[in-house]
Amino acid sequence: MTPRAGFVAVGLVVAALSACDRFAVDPGTRVVAQVGPTKVTAARLQAYLDANQFQDPAAEPMSPGDASRVKSRLFDDFLDGEILVQEAQRRGITVSDAELAAYLGSELPRSELARDLSRRDMTIQKLRESVVLETVHVDEAEIARWIAARTPPGEPALRGTLRTLRLASYPEAVRVRQEIVTKRTSFAEAELAYGADSLPDAPRNKDLDALPPQIAATVKSLQPGSVSPPLPFESSVLLFLLEADEDSGAAEMRRHEAARKAIALDKAQAAADHLLEELRKSTVVTRHLEELPFAYVAEGAASHAQ
Repeated sequence: MTPRAGFVAVGLVVAALSACDRFAVDPGTRVVAQVGPTKVTAARLQAYLDANQFQDPAAEPMSPGDASRVKSRLFDDFLDGEILVQEAQRRGITVSDAELAAYLGSELPRSELARDLSRRDMTIQKLRESVVLETVHVDEAEIARWIAARTPPGEPALRGTLRTLRLASYPEAVRVRQEIVTKRTSFAEAELAYGADSLPDAPRNKDLDALPPQIAATVKSLQPGSVSPPLPFESSVLLFLLEADEDSGAAEMRRHEAARKAIALDKAQAAADHLLEELRKSTVVTRHLEELPFAYVAEGAASHAQ
């Protein structure tokens, strides 16, 4: 071996050892990013990844490229969360040990990192709730517009609320119907146990026209308070209950409340998105991608990892 070749070989060995040393560093001290004054360690990030990666054991494992893409988006989400936590701290929002214990109940994590993440999540939630209380207001005009935009013209096909119960088999539907009719269980309890597919409060003819003719005819013949016979539909069996309104304004009150909640939810999400967008502008975020235990994939970019 020539002297030059020997120096090259030694250089390659040193470089390889340096790379191994970098990933052998304690993950509790290895910094993968800095958000404002806060350093994010590999250990904290890994705890977040472990808590938020859900893989169906029966599904095919993800390719390395897809796994890196998922981890990259979770990494971005974690950094956004750090921005929000710092804003919460500026506003004096904290989560006490008692609040954390009440929030987690018997599922209180044993590890310090896991408890830290739970406290972090609760802090972010409290910040978002405070923003909602400050900025989200729904007035009657908005509710009226929302209802008008979603209410089809014409008279309802039925007077009352049509509730639907979906069951797996005909014998099960017969048994459940008998329990409801004999008042051993309520329709609401059966919905919780077996699952429901609800139609709008006051179905129009076009809602019922989407059903097979024999089912639509049976539904139209229901009297308030009555339960339909089991009606096979696709791969399941349906039971319908026509629930009479307690008074003429009950259905309108339900629609009003549903509209208010839907509008408030949209506004809350918009307010939270706007808050994060503004905070990003004033917070310096530095990613140390070379310290990550996976290949970072920028949002919208294709991963080349195989």
